[in-house]
Amino acid sequence: MKAIGITAGLLLGLNIASAQVQPNVTVLAGPQVVSSSSGQFYVSTRGPLSLNTVDLAQKSDLLTLEPALLAVSCDRIKTELLRQLDLADHWRGKIFVKLHPARSADENILVAADRFGGYWQTVVELPDAIDPNRLVEAIVRATLLEIANHNATTHPAEIPEWLARGLARQLMGSSELKLILPPPARQKDGWYISRTTMDFSDDPHPSAFPTRKLNPLTDASPVLRTNEPLTFEQLGWPTDEQLAETSAGLYSSSAQLFVSQLLQEKHGAECLRNFLAVLPDYLNWQLAFEQAFRPMFKTTLDVEKWWALEIAHFSGRDLLHLLTPEESAEQLDDVFQFPIHVQIGRTAPMRTDISLQTIIRGWSRRQQLEMLKNKIWELGVLRMRISPDYITLVDQYLDVMQDYYKKRNSSKNILEAVGLVSDKSADEAIAQLDQLDTLRAKMRPEPSAPVVSAADHVTP
Repeated sequence: MKAIGITAGLLLGLNIASAQVQPNVTVLAGPQVVSSSSGQFYVSTRGPLSLNTVDLAQKSDLLTLEPALLAVSCDRIKTELLRQLDLADHWRGKIFVKLHPARSADENILVAADRFGGYWQTVVELPDAIDPNRLVEAIVRATLLEIANHNATTHPAEIPEWLARGLARQLMGSSELKLILPPPARQKDGWYISRTTMDFSDDPHPSAFPTRKLNPLTDASPVLRTNEPLTFEQLGWPTDEQLAETSAGLYSSSAQLFVSQLLQEKHGAECLRNFLAVLPDYLNWQLAFEQAFRPMFKTTLDVEKWWALEIAHFSGRDLLHLLTPEESAEQLDDVFQFPIHVQIGRTAPMRTDISLQTIIRGWSRRQQLEMLKNKIWELGVLRMRISPDYITLVDQYLDVMQDYYKKRNSSKNILEAVGLVSDKSADEAIAQLDQLDTLRAKMRPEPSAPVVSAADHVTP
């Protein structure tokens, strides 16, 4: 059933440059439900915009949402998302968008799935005044969830944060259509008009399907060139502060760059489609990512290396400049420094450094794996710029650390449960690291002797 609060016709096409709505708007007192032209989206509202919503929208520069226009926007967002992923539109579950009076500019947005009638139906609860970025992100997240749940049985899929935010920003930067239709702004000849302006090519004879010239990363570029982009680990396990976008939108900008570069790879779109298909098979998305992206990355370290290179290329950092042997020795020392704070009695805590071998001997399995993962990534990045004299040494360190990580990651917790924290693999790794540390010390360049001029000599 459709209940629309506009008595006259609504001429809203996906491929036209303006939307017109007849005047004489009649506001219905009760709830309204509007379905999109695709039949997948149902937008409902409890009633007209409240005075509090209008006031909040004006103060916070938020977009007010009208069910009829939002239904068209949802279809547009989905169409652009499918184009990016090169997917056909074979939706199964409906997506219900419920509007409620806005409470704040940054209130939480719920996107959840529940099985009903043999299909997974998705519910999105939105405030009726919202930031456009958050609106696109919510609809992208809901659409991705519906696509992934095609193969779900006992539990719905988990959409990683970087995928939803990254694709949402990519859509807003690359779409040839205006994804979000704003409320009608002015009246002309008895019609309410809301106009969409397109930025097509300057070619005097454009093709039937013009391509937008703007760079999809236009908004992300200033953020990523003035801030260090987040690592793959930070994208996968972000802090609350990063998710709250307190760092000038750094998380969303980094996620967009990550998704954008994946899509440019030869098998990128295919791997993303496979990723969505296998998500329901796993309780966490990381394992699904490893399986789906196997044609591109054999290990997580390969992802980290690829991402480090993409960041370097995008930000313009010079990867061709190799470190000197002295600089290489210093940076290797930094990688293998593990500072901790020790407090003896009532004295202030003192900083001291411990070795990797000490960590293997005494730290818990979880702590070891987390530390090793970080250090393997650091060594992989350093290897790209280190002096050729140190390449073999770095590779040997990586072999030992990766081998121990695999063994430790696959081992059971039985030894730890009975208090035996060391095993054969730990003893072997420690012995190999001792040998490499000795070799690294021998390779360290001797400090240059200071140059003494004749003027520095003092005659007795």
